[in-house]
Amino acid sequence: MSLFTEVLQDTFLEYFDSEKLKFASATSIRFSPEGFDKFYDNWEKYKDRFLLRSQQVSNSPEVIRRLGCIAMNTPVEFDIYGQANSTMVCGSGMLNGLGGSGDFLRNAKLSVMHTPSTRPSKKDANGVSCVVPMCSHVDQTEHDLDIFVTEQGLADLRGLSPRERAQVIIDNCIHPEYKPQIQDYFDMATKKCLAEGRGHEPQMLDKVFKMHTNLMENGTMKLESW
Repeated sequence: MSLFTEVLQDTFLEYFDSEKLKFASATSIRFSPEGFDKFYDNWEKYKDRFLLRSQQVSNSPEVIRRLGCIAMNTPVEFDIYGQANSTMVCGSGMLNGLGGSGDFLRNAKLSVMHTPSTRPSKKDANGVSCVVPMCSHVDQTEHDLDIFVTEQGLADLRGLSPRERAQVIIDNCIHPEYKPQIQDYFDMATKKCLAEGRGHEPQMLDKVFKMHTNLMENGTMKLESW
């Protein structure tokens, strides 16, 4: 594999060592102290296997598209219609900056988001579902992303309508402890919105962030009821 990215981190040294990564192009190197020790101790091994370019090149939409990159990134959360939040926890808590992921995900030949299906909260080992009815903040839209992956499975959304995308994500990506809850939401929203003649992307605005508010109030996204 050849890599075209913005930042090289420790994991890429392991890829070089495994011979799965042939060459990497990036803008900067951000290793841990241990990673830098390994990098400099093995300088002769690594020095001809990467190239640093300016950000105008590494994040150029034209170059990314011309190379036909497979873009991969990890979000805070994604929603059932295929939109992703990469920066904000519960809508307003900054976790990290967006960086170059927007440039890559929008312009790549194939755009992949991968995340655990859940993360722990202070009160619950699976207290945070990384798949939600609606993202509390959107960095990448449904128009820019193709595939979503968790340890539960893979959802290929190419060519699907919004309601088809939602069901594929529910079937393949959501943790078993949250799947019935989010399926209930989707079924209720679909029934209500279709009855009102607005069923393209069904949402219930009075309930859509209930999982997020329950997390802030009770330490888990698991609900007793909608």
